[in-house]
Amino acid sequence: MLMKRIKFSIPLNLEYFNAFRGFLDAVEWGYGDTYFLLGNDVIKLVEVKFKEGVNPESVLKELLEIPHVKEAKLIPKNTHYILYVRADLLSAPLPENVFELFEVQKKGMVIFEKGTFSPEGVNLYVICEDELVGDVISTIKNVYRAEVIGVEEYSPEDSPVLKLSKRQFEVLLFAYKSGYFDNPRRITLRELAQILGLSPSTVKEHLRKAERKILEELIG
Repeated sequence: MLMKRIKFSIPLNLEYFNAFRGFLDAVEWGYGDTYFLLGNDVIKLVEVKFKEGVNPESVLKELLEIPHVKEAKLIPKNTHYILYVRADLLSAPLPENVFELFEVQKKGMVIFEKGTFSPEGVNLYVICEDELVGDVISTIKNVYRAEVIGVEEYSPEDSPVLKLSKRQFEVLLFAYKSGYFDNPRRITLRELAQILGLSPSTVKEHLRKAERKILEELIG
């Protein structure tokens, strides 16, 4: 099956971002901002430093009061924090015509792969079959007032990640996206465990088993 990966740029003036204005105003800088999807939830991981005089716990409380935010945690890291937010996409204030996205998905393979956030806007990556590129582009433009940044070839392969349990995959995904495997590491095992609500030893065991399964598939 021939497929493409399309990169879109989405402006920040959408209603969806209004609930986060207080948070954006309180932050001096953010680093390594990452968004990814788990089921119907969108996960945000970012290192943030708050402006002088800002009470981080008050910011966290405001985030937790947003109806579609299911979880939010601040993990202290030197002079700043790691912010973890998990939000329910189904209850978020999405555009009225968002259901057009579901209609185009019924036509074939359309995967919302990932997204990244910056002060300039949101970058969204969508994978789809070749014959759906035109439909996907017109729909995303219409729903999100997005601009196409680029289109590239995408070659899906059988992934060893599919052999992991749901929990192993989630822990591995969190570890990878938050910089646990970077050199130097952007997050420690203890910080990762705090985000996941697990003990460091449990997180370490999930990672060990996940890495072993992947190596078994790759090396045999």
